Parts: sequence; structure tokens; C-alpha cells
Amino acid sequence: MKRFIIGMLILGGIIAAAAVIMKRRSGPDVSWDEFARDTSARMSDATAGLSEPAMDAADEAKEVTTDAAAEAKDTAEHASDKAQDLAEKATGTAVNLAEEAKRSTS
Repeated sequence: MKRFIIGMLILGGIIAAAAVIMKRRSGPDVSWDEFARDTSARMSDATAGLSEPAMDAADEAKEVTTDAAAEAKDTAEHASDKAQDLAEKATGTAVNLAEEAKRSTS
């Protein structure tokens, strides 16, 4: 019995809150369908307003990613050039050592 009374009080509170909201929304002849349409339209407007900042943030993130990728490519090219130069120097040094070793044994 206790649960039933508590449940009825909660249900009555929800119905009373809905009635107050409907009355404050507009005139006395508001139906549930009009209330739902009005609420849905307001939510859509709010969502549309939030979409623009989200799109701006996505564009900014894309730009930052593109810049980072370009910088990484430049760094990789520089590292590749350095590695190639070092390989050429190592090859030259090995050839020189081989020639020197050949001369010293002759």
C-alpha cells in the first residue's frame, strides 16, 4: 500500500509539472501535438546552432592535421637525404680503406 501511494504521488507530480509547462508555453488551447511540435522545433534550432561551431572545429582539426602531415613529410625527406649522404660517405670511406689496404699489402 505504501508503494502504491508513493507511486501515485510521483505520477501526480509528473502530470502537474506537464500541465504547468503546457500552460506557460502558450494560450489555453494547447494540445499535446502542438506542444510536441513546438518543443521539437526549438530543439532543432538549438541543434542547428551547435552544428556550426562543430563544423568550424572539424575544419580547424583538418587544417592542423594537414599541416602536421606536410611537416612530417618534409622531415622524412630531410632524414632520407641525410641517410643517403651518410651512406655515400660510408661507401667512399670503405673504398678508400680497401684501396689503402691493397697498397699497403703490395
